[in-house]
Amino acid sequence: MQRRDFLKMLVALAAIAGVPSLAAGEMSRAVNRIRDLRRGTWLSSSELLARLVTTPALVIGETHDNPEHHRLERWLIAQLAERRALGGVAMEMLDSEQQTLLRELPDGALGELSDAQWQEALDWQRGWAWSAYGPTLKLALGLGVPVRGANLPAAELREIVELNLAPELPLVVARNQRRALIEGHCGMLPDDMLDGMLAAQVARDQAMAAALDALPPTSVLVCGNGHARRDVGVALHARQTPLCLGLMELSPGRSWTEALPESVDDEPPFDLVWFTLPVADREDPCASLRERFSK
Repeated sequence: MQRRDFLKMLVALAAIAGVPSLAAGEMSRAVNRIRDLRRGTWLSSSELLARLVTTPALVIGETHDNPEHHRLERWLIAQLAERRALGGVAMEMLDSEQQTLLRELPDGALGELSDAQWQEALDWQRGWAWSAYGPTLKLALGLGVPVRGANLPAAELREIVELNLAPELPLVVARNQRRALIEGHCGMLPDDMLDGMLAAQVARDQAMAAALDALPPTSVLVCGNGHARRDVGVALHARQTPLCLGLMELSPGRSWTEALPESVDDEPPFDLVWFTLPVADREDPCASLRERFSK
């Protein structure tokens, strides 16, 4: 199969599982709609793509366990590739050590390795579901663009946390980051861990910014929404400020403004937000933390 035909096939497969249609009945609700927070307007998916092809870099934020977010990421990557506006892909789910393993894979690995072999070859971390991120990684590799691991190795992150040193940040940014960490850990994060966790969060933001900067123009970073925020995340550390797109869950009965995180200095937390439904029947995310910190 020629590369051009292979590209068309990948784009078509991503489209099948990709963007939800904006039926007329949906237009009165924010779910499945895209908001430009800076201009205060709603965008169609085609208008969004027209914006993205001209941006120097794109950061896509997700809720990690939401399959719809993973599908939208693949759809966006495929659509940008089809428009020749995809310089490369960086992923939070890969670290710099796995980047080396990725380079060492033999030619032809994309079509020959099973999912289990992929995970073994890349020392894939159990915290990132291969079923969620393997297809994104293989899509990017199949498109022939550079792929970079954007995260720090686990051992390096543990060392940063154990040093427990508060990072140097503007006061208002540090305050918001602390609040986000406390809320993200259900208010149960011990005070003596807060500085270390904050330092690790900022170090990861810096590493992801460096990975994105190392890629050609019009590259994409896939990461969690906390890292994708333009007011406290990766964008603060990137050489060239990226466009920040948050894939945000919106529960039925809530207004879209309620779904947005509190921003710094009245700056919007993202440039653009694509609202989706939350994961159905999600387990209480605080339950495991409650058990862990009660021991």
